[in-house]
Order: sequence, then structure tokens, then C-alpha cells
Amino acid sequence: MCNCIARAPGCPTTQLGKQAQEQRVREMLRSRGLSEVRTRQMHTLADAPSAGEFCMESLLGKRKADIIIGLWNHRVMAVECKVSNSATNSIKRLNNDAAAKAQAWRQDFGETQVFPAAVLSGVYNLKSLEDAQDRHLTIFWAHSLDELLQFIARTSETN
Repeated sequence: MCNCIARAPGCPTTQLGKQAQEQRVREMLRSRGLSEVRTRQMHTLADAPSAGEFCMESLLGKRKADIIIGLWNHRVMAVECKVSNSATNSIKRLNNDAAAKAQAWRQDFGETQVFPAAVLSGVYNLKSLEDAQDRHLTIFWAHSLDELLQFIARTSETN
């Protein structure tokens, strides 16, 4: 039984560490045919990975993202991987970090060009999750990365 305050069905009781979580996302992106490219500073969206490419931790505008993905519809998905071990910690991890970055990226690059997302594992306060979503951060759970991959695949349908 999972002790998460907010959890999706099937949430495991053990947490991945942040680095292991990032590595799992990297491997799943590769397995779906996305190409990993070098890390870089992205001052404009033209500097971001092209459609079907991704890079690991890089500066997107003034804030780093753990993973930056070039979506098939030529938008950019900025992904933050977060692990929280308590509801109190979730406020810092999710709202003060990931959701704040989401707002900054949307302000720097435009509301329709950057798609901020977070891959989460661990314990999260439901109010923190709702607040992050209200700030335009889309949430995916680490134990269900197929949903992230399905979302990426669906962006090819909008071309």
C-alpha cells in the first residue's frame, strides 16, 4: 500500500531517486525513437532540440530544465523530475521550484510555445498538485511514463 497523500492507482511504495528517475525517462525516450542531442544553453526556441530530439539538463532561458524535448508539433516540452518524501517537502519541490520554472518559461518564450511538465514520484500534498496545475504545469507520474510517451506521440497528430 502506498503512503502517498496524492497518488495515482498503482503507485509503488518505493521511490526512485531523482537521478534514477531522469535516467528512466531518458531510456524511455530513446526506446520510442527520440534522439538525444548535446546539452546547450537555449536563449531562443531556435536553440532548443528539434522535433523528435531531446537533451538532458540544460538552461532554457534563465532557468534549467532536467530534460528538454522537441515535440512533433514544434513546441518545446520542458520536464522537471521531482521526488518528494513528504507532503511538506512537496511544496518546495513542486510549487517553489517546478511550477515557478513553468511560469518563467511561459513568460520568456510564450504561452503556446513551451509546454512545462513534471515527472513525479513520492508523497505530494493534493493542494500542492492542484496549485502546480493551476500554474500550467502538467503532471506525469514516474510509475506511469507511458502516459508521457503517449502525450509526446499525440503531438504528431497536430501537424
